[in-house]
Amino acid sequence: MHKPISEMAAYLQNLLPPEIPQTFDIDPMFMVDVTEEDIHKGIPAFKGFLNRLYDHVIAEGSPFDKPKRESHNTNINSSYPFILHLAVFMMNIGLHSTLSDKKDSLLLDGLENLDVASNYSSQKISDKRKIECLRFLSDCGLCFDGLDISGKKPEAIPPGQIIITYSSNPAMLVGMMAMASAQRHIGSKYISEILLRCDWRTLANKQPKGQNRSDILPILKDLTHTLPADIQDFVLKLHTDYMSHGYRCDTYIGSDTRFEYFCRSKELWRFNLTLTGGHFITIKALNTHKYPEIVSQLPDRLQANIRAGYGCGKKMGTADSCDSGCRGYRVPLDDSFMEISDSVKAWIEREVEIIGKS
Repeated sequence: MHKPISEMAAYLQNLLPPEIPQTFDIDPMFMVDVTEEDIHKGIPAFKGFLNRLYDHVIAEGSPFDKPKRESHNTNINSSYPFILHLAVFMMNIGLHSTLSDKKDSLLLDGLENLDVASNYSSQKISDKRKIECLRFLSDCGLCFDGLDISGKKPEAIPPGQIIITYSSNPAMLVGMMAMASAQRHIGSKYISEILLRCDWRTLANKQPKGQNRSDILPILKDLTHTLPADIQDFVLKLHTDYMSHGYRCDTYIGSDTRFEYFCRSKELWRFNLTLTGGHFITIKALNTHKYPEIVSQLPDRLQANIRAGYGCGKKMGTADSCDSGCRGYRVPLDDSFMEISDSVKAWIEREVEIIGKS
């Protein structure tokens, strides 16, 4: 079922880093015509702009909530094309503009540079949508001098260079350029929505693609910062425990995030964060029939999960559409989770013992 665009905007807002250090490592590839200090100031400013943008989507975005198709899928491309197109414009502004000598404006040569295909979208954007996006960005503080957005399609006046400013905090323009470049050069299936999440860590360009990143714990801490402290502490300790025992962790970080934990190439459990599911753990238990004495002692809600069966709910007739059943037993990290947390940990540990003996 489609979630309103306001909920996606609020979700993306919660994915913004809660804290950004004053200094951090930056690959020289991102420092073309700018200094480390420029980027260190620009990234927090860009995060501030995204907060402002998401607030505006939450308040005024409903007229633009037109998914390409009705689906359980909540990816931005198909379900939230307006947010996708806002990202395309920000990316093209960041990639195809030149920073002024005073570093207080961006110079864009020609309107056509706003409509360049990117790794966000290869499709052309209609004139109507261009106007909607440019007006929306203008409402959020971006000023386009030399561009008329009052008509049915944007017009350069006179045809030529467009000057883009952000008077609230000009440093934001450098941050947009840096995040657009990171989206272009670092974005992959393992790490996506870099620009929309203001993922400053990607600027270091040091981490392996998806497996055993050395910075997983602080990332996980950021992703769980909205959870109650005791639940966040449980997730962080569970992660630390499994990593200290040498298990592998594959990460897929974006608007749909998961951390997958493996033993002997067999997946044990996942930490998930999605728009529709929120924060939850998925237990990839395939051996519950081998430890009935443990299962019988699990809380009722966990036993109900096991009785429902492991596998595709649609095929088994327990769900009308995809319920992600093939991925494991889902345990929401809701307010009552701590009541069953010890049982969840014991369940995963028992599954590990079985795998270890096989």
